[in-house]
Amino acid sequence: MSVDTIAYAQARQGRQAAETHGPVTRPFIPSSSMTEKIGIGSALSPVRLVREPDFQLGALTIRPSLCEVLSRNGRQRLQPRVMQVLVALARVEDGVVSRDALIDSCWGGRIVGEDAINRCIGQLRRLAETYEGEFAIETLARVGYRLNAAAARASSPVPVSLANASGLRGAFALVVAALAIGAGAVLASR
Repeated sequence: MSVDTIAYAQARQGRQAAETHGPVTRPFIPSSSMTEKIGIGSALSPVRLVREPDFQLGALTIRPSLCEVLSRNGRQRLQPRVMQVLVALARVEDGVVSRDALIDSCWGGRIVGEDAINRCIGQLRRLAETYEGEFAIETLARVGYRLNAAAARASSPVPVSLANASGLRGAFALVVAALAIGAGAVLASR
């Protein structure tokens, strides 16, 4: 028997054993408040958009079954895979989701390249920029990603008085710099 034949036979035995012993169970993962809100038992369970209930993300209404994000300004459609990643991140609320967990829940465990995950995360970040601080996707190096609605809202709105003061200070600094350059030019010409 060749090595390929042995590997095939072992894989076939594994499939047969899995079929006779029932479904593979995953370890218990406690649910977060978002998981309870949207009715999902496990953050790692496969994301099936048709079965996912609508949920709120800040002032946005996320409608997974229609791949829509609703706001007071209208609606925006997302690609199904991007919506799956958003739902997977929302299931754990402020928790961290690893790249492996995203692959399991959104791609069904298929082997995908880094670019596929990066593309989905990039599109979600552009969506977050569109809605100015309703949520943010945070990258935790070598750990995973976190959907953070609270920190995005807390850091994005700047009080009007502070924004105006900052703008006035900048304008004042430019005027002073221009006057200094002009005075330097006049003194240099004498």
